[in-house]
Amino acid sequence: MKHILFSALIALVYTGAQAQTQRITFKAPKLYPEGIVYNRTNGLFYVSSVTTGQIGTVDRSGNYKRWYNDKDLVASFGMKVDPSGKLLWVCLADPDTSYSKITSPATFKKMARLIAIDLKTGKKSKDIDLSTLFNGSHFPNDLCFDQDGNIYVTDSFSPVIYKVNTNGKASLFAQNELFGSEDIGLNGIVCHPGGYLLVNNNGNGSILKVPLAKPTEVSIVKVAQHFPGADGMLLDGQKNLILIQNKSVDKIFQLSSTDNWVNAKVDLATKIVDRFAKPSTGTFRQDKVWILNSKLNELSDPTKPPSKEFSIQLAELKPLGN
Repeated sequence: MKHILFSALIALVYTGAQAQTQRITFKAPKLYPEGIVYNRTNGLFYVSSVTTGQIGTVDRSGNYKRWYNDKDLVASFGMKVDPSGKLLWVCLADPDTSYSKITSPATFKKMARLIAIDLKTGKKSKDIDLSTLFNGSHFPNDLCFDQDGNIYVTDSFSPVIYKVNTNGKASLFAQNELFGSEDIGLNGIVCHPGGYLLVNNNGNGSILKVPLAKPTEVSIVKVAQHFPGADGMLLDGQKNLILIQNKSVDKIFQLSSTDNWVNAKVDLATKIVDRFAKPSTGTFRQDKVWILNSKLNELSDPTKPPSKEFSIQLAELKPLGN
């Protein structure tokens, strides 16, 4: 009995020493989710999947439930609820043969779709093809809305940003060499109420400013550090930028600017001990930032067995140096 109690005490001490931030763990074998959004109307997280394309829900207790699926989703990525709160918009692509179970020559690096699913009925209401807007490989990765409800979508394989207006008409919004990369280019995107987009280049880690009125006047935001592996981004209530970085850094940063994002500085960051697992995108639940641990690195590593569980982790941002 003494031996058992001693072992339990050691385990407790070890667990405390390795404590991480709060996680909501959910079982969904081989799902590999990449996009996440919280729906405050029903209190559910919605997550995408690069292996099946299906959209599922996760409640606060970690119960996963498949919510939307059809045979031609291939792989789903960034997601956002529109300003009306009625539609879930999802980026669909086929960027990597190690991802989707139904990849094919007809869709590989060619598919570029944006769909809208009615949150009340769970039925698809819009399906917009972006692939004909620019001649090149395609990987629609993330999206955002401006104050009028227009949608902007990044393409990680072509140096462009697409626009879908409130009538569902798609067009090429911006093209710039700063958007390009040998691998993954543009990724995360947010729309600032000051009248411009902020996007990141996953390849070189830069943050770019794109004026809505003059999308040809792209500029690099001056920051003391770059963020190779930059993925999802969010704007908080104070218009600070939350940036998620993976590629083995696996941290979340908060940046601010006092001159409309000509310059910016890093104010807060998560700690290495929090041990995020290939974090991809994030969402706000009330005023807290929750990050999706995608584990996508496992799909290109044959030595790693497929994961059966994934998690949504609280990001506790701390001042640098603390």
